[in-house]
Parts: sequence; C-alpha cells; structure tokens
Amino acid sequence: MDIASKLKAVMDGMVNRGYFNGAVLAAHKGQILLSEGYGMASFEHEVPNTSKTKFRIGSLTKGFTAMAIMQLQEQGKLRVDDTIDRYIPDYPNGESIKIRHLLEHSSGIPDYPGFQGYWETTMRMYSPIESTIDSFKNKKLNHPPGERQVYGSSSFILLSAIIEKVTGQTFSELIDETICRPLQMNDTGCEDGRRVIKRMASGYSVNKDIIPCEHVDMSIHLGAGGMFSTVEDMYKWDRSLYTEQLVGQTSLDSMFGAPTPPCGSHGWVITEQQINNRKSRRFSHYGSMNGFRSEMIRYVDEDIVVIVLSNVEMTPVEVICQQLADIVLGYDPAVLESIIPVQISEQEILKYAGAYDYGNNPDISAHRADELNQVLEAITVMDVPSIEVGLFHKLFQRYGVETNRTLFVTYEQGGLHLFMPKKRAWYKYGLFPISHQTNQTTGVTMYVDECVEFYVEPEGKVKLIHRDTAGKRITAVKM
Repeated sequence: MDIASKLKAVMDGMVNRGYFNGAVLAAHKGQILLSEGYGMASFEHEVPNTSKTKFRIGSLTKGFTAMAIMQLQEQGKLRVDDTIDRYIPDYPNGESIKIRHLLEHSSGIPDYPGFQGYWETTMRMYSPIESTIDSFKNKKLNHPPGERQVYGSSSFILLSAIIEKVTGQTFSELIDETICRPLQMNDTGCEDGRRVIKRMASGYSVNKDIIPCEHVDMSIHLGAGGMFSTVEDMYKWDRSLYTEQLVGQTSLDSMFGAPTPPCGSHGWVITEQQINNRKSRRFSHYGSMNGFRSEMIRYVDEDIVVIVLSNVEMTPVEVICQQLADIVLGYDPAVLESIIPVQISEQEILKYAGAYDYGNNPDISAHRADELNQVLEAITVMDVPSIEVGLFHKLFQRYGVETNRTLFVTYEQGGLHLFMPKKRAWYKYGLFPISHQTNQTTGVTMYVDECVEFYVEPEGKVKLIHRDTAGKRITAVKM
C-alpha cells in the first residue's frame, strides 16, 4: 500500500468511527498526497466539509502576524528591538517591552482570555483593538520583560496595534495585501463577524451530542487568533516559507533558525527529532477557537507538511496531525476497525456511574462521597454546553471537587457518559461497551478515540482505566 492509500485508510477509519469532522491535507516534496474534507461544515443544513471549506485557524494566525512584523522591519518601518512605547506611547512599562519580547512570548503581559469573566461575558462582546488592549494594559506584569517565555495572546494583540500604527491600515487589510494576495491565498482572511464568508464552516462543541459552540465576537482576537483559512490555502503558506517570496533569508533565519521553548516564538514551535539516524527540524503550531481546532506540522528537512482543521472543538487535531505525519515519514499506521457494541443489563451498567478520583490513594470519607454524589446528580440533569466552564467550576467549588483529579461517569438516556476536562474545557460524551465479562467491562467513547476499562474488585470497589487519544493512561477509583 502506498503512502497516499495509507493516509486515506487511516482517515476513513477515524471517520467511520465518528472521530473526525473537518479537512486534512498532507504533502511531501511538493506532491499532495491527501486533500479531503470529512463530515459536516453545517450539521443544521447538512452541508459537507471539503478541502475548500474555510475554518477558523485560531493561533495559527500568530505566524502571519509575525511575518507581517518581519516584512515591516525589512521596509525600515520598525525594528524588533524597538521598545513598544515608540508606537504605543501610553502603554505601561512600554519603555521596557520590546517588539521582540512580544514575538517571543517573553513580555510578561497577562493573557486576556484567561481573565475572570472572559468566557461568560467578555468574548461575546464587540471589542475594537483599543478595548482589547485596555482589558490587560493596566494588569501587573507576570515577570520582567525578557526574563522567561510563557505562551499568551495579549502580546499578539499589541503586535496587531503596532502594525496598524506604522502602516495606517487595518490589520486585516495589511495581511491581505502583503501575504494573502501575493500567495494567492484567496480563501484566507480575518473574521470580524460582520460580513458573510462563503463556504465558512460552523463551529461545534460536544455535550452528549454535537451542539453549536459558544458565541465569540471575533473582533477581540485579531492578530492573536482572528483568521480563517482552508487546508489548500495553508499549503500555499507552507510552500512560501521555503522561499524568499515574503521576506529575505536573514528574516527567515531570525524566525526559524533555532529551536524554541514549548511556547514557541514568532508563531511557531520548533523542535528537533531523530529521524533515520539524523536530526530533523519540526515546525508546528496548534490553534484553538470556539468551535474549531487546528494543527500544522512541517518537517522542513524532509519537505513534509500536514494540516488538520476541524470544526468540532473536542477533536484532538494535534494527535491526528502527528499520526498522518508519521505515515509520510514511513511509519506503518494503525487503522481503526469497525466495532460492535455489546448489550449489558441496566443493573450492571449502573455499577459504573459515579464520581472517580485519579489522585494517589484517595481517602474519601462517607461525607465526602455523599457530596460528590450530589455533584454527580447535578451534572446528570444539567443540560448546558460544556464550554460554559464557569457554571461547572462554581458547582465544583461549592462541593470542593478537585478538578485536576476528578472525572465523572453519568448514566443518562439508557447509557453511560464520560464527563471530564480536555484543555481546560469540560465535555460530556457517550461511552458504550464493546466487551463484557464478570466484573469487567471495556468501552469506547464517541467523538474521540478513547477507551475505558471498568473493574469491580472482590470487595466491591469499582475502578477504571482511561486511555486518551495520545495513549496516556490514568487509573481512577470510584468514590
């Protein structure tokens, strides 16, 4: 089986299990091996995804913002070693924060999406760039500029403002003029929520079923995460980064010349891996936006690129993207096969519903167990989108639930559901058994490739082993 067939087989296996909704593209040395859409761009209107469907790309936007800054430096309109008070005179500590600090995630500026009230209120409101900056400009720095690197989006909002200041154009106009049009990325741009974007996917979350995502006014994200694109256009972006079409080699070397910390720099995370007994450079970035997830991996020494865009925010795009990249690198794939659920009595299934602790040796008193059962009851009847983490966190705080060591299994509508966090948001998703023996049941989940093994020990204690999409396992004990 050739590489293109292997890629197709892996994606078909995922799609048949209901594990992917979006579009993917994989290419090697300028040859596209797979470019395909899967599932629905709109579940409401039954519009399928294609390779030309547009998706929010979240923080993949940061690479475009960084490129625009490097272009302006080449034009002599700014220098990355300038302090930002030169462009934003009233910004606190602006005389100490350099443009370089913004690009490298070392400014110390707090991250505005992490502020209290962001999910409940702030993200839903129109926010011109001045208002977004006002939301964090008077916050105390987390550390002195340049001291360390910590990922965040506030710095890239400031970069957007600097771009607008030195060019007299909006960020959207500048990106279109200097990057998208020269590369003929005609299906890429900035989303502001105030115009119709043809062939744009709708975004979804998961709360038992596929549901619409929580609203975000995209004006708030701009150069930090406000762009949309297609897998085909992102491939054009990949191709351009091997050339001097956008900036010269000196600028490319300053952006891509060395490995980065895990938070990345200039919109990319750069690492080195051993491939075929030699070092290989891996450029990547992850993107997250309400209803959407994105990942782009480039093995530049092998000239390999894989782009995965999804409009279901629970999708582990970073795992899928690496699986596809590994196939192009020559590794044999594991293709998911069809599965058949088994029937188990309601009495047996109910044994597994409950609150589980995956901390070390939990010592749960009867009073504590009673409180957790009250939380479980509330979660079972609560029928709201899981992205509203504030509601769940208030419930957890009320009953003292430790969110970093607790998961729940609910029994609803005749079946089991997992309720657990993924990248700070909690999701409730179906779990159905595929094998059963006395006091032992194995189940797989809906929407993501996860597995749960339940065990009822001789003394009656119930435990589970959860395997996530990346292969990480945790053991939890029912309380």
